[in-house]
Amino acid sequence: MKKISVIIPVYNEEAIVGELMGRVSDSVKAFPYDFEFILVDDGSADNTLRVLMGIQERDPRLKILKLSRNWGHQNAYNAGVDYANSDAVILMDGDLEDPPELIGEFLKKWEEGFCIVYAVKRSRQDNKFKKLMISIFYRLMERFSRVHIDRQVGMFSLLDKKVLRELKRFKEKNKYYVGLMSFVGFNRAAVYYDREKRFAGRPKQTFFKLINYGLDAFFSFSFFPIRLLTYFGIFILAIIMIFTSLLIIVKAFGLHFLVFQDLPDWTSIALINLGILGVLIIFMGILGEYIARIFDEVKNRPYYILEDIIEPANPGLKKDTNTKI
Repeated sequence: MKKISVIIPVYNEEAIVGELMGRVSDSVKAFPYDFEFILVDDGSADNTLRVLMGIQERDPRLKILKLSRNWGHQNAYNAGVDYANSDAVILMDGDLEDPPELIGEFLKKWEEGFCIVYAVKRSRQDNKFKKLMISIFYRLMERFSRVHIDRQVGMFSLLDKKVLRELKRFKEKNKYYVGLMSFVGFNRAAVYYDREKRFAGRPKQTFFKLINYGLDAFFSFSFFPIRLLTYFGIFILAIIMIFTSLLIIVKAFGLHFLVFQDLPDWTSIALINLGILGVLIIFMGILGEYIARIFDEVKNRPYYILEDIIEPANPGLKKDTNTKI
């Protein structure tokens, strides 16, 4: 029997995990596979772990990976992916914005022979500003990325073991799984859905975390920011050549009426220098982004630390299907 792993990171989700596991369990009942549910506790400070252990007593398919602290959304996925050893994995967030009922559609596409099945959002329950920022991000990635990334694609996906094997070979610290799924190739299929509201609690992905996630994605799959330095250098050189030529013409033909006589001689030079200085500071920041990521890779520190793996006490116990999780 083929084995399917469902990987879900959770962080301070004690109000959600019961409903989450109930819906995930119901969504896979009709499929004849050996399922395991890998929930990664990303350093929760509430009773998330205790609730999960209570669910595990009733459903031995649940395995809990407890990280030593909060390592971040993507690193929690890294822990689950590293641990999984199955014929396919399903990646999904733990806030129930992505409906577990879509897992059945993933499995049907996988049975048809697709190695990657990913969910595309037709709509999402976010405020207008967040929607605008997400739209800008996808447009930039589409325009300047070295790989094609469909708009409104997130982590909610199914990956065949062939894809999983290749993803485990990528050792960079700041992984952007959506981009890596496109990078590795393989035959793919999309499933469209309307994203739901968060079931309970407050979103754990703050605006600044989303910005950092977007920067990691952009700098991982695009050289455009650093190439912009070259383009800017060529542009500045052209401006200087044009400006110098105009000054020579003014001096040679006595066309002093073309310049502002009431301004000090140093005004234009000061403005040009300040403008160039401002742009150079911006580009120093861009260089710093790449250098910081190189430094992060060179340190070669682990991107998560696993404190404990909590297996079911009696893995052979048959799940009571009449028990509400």
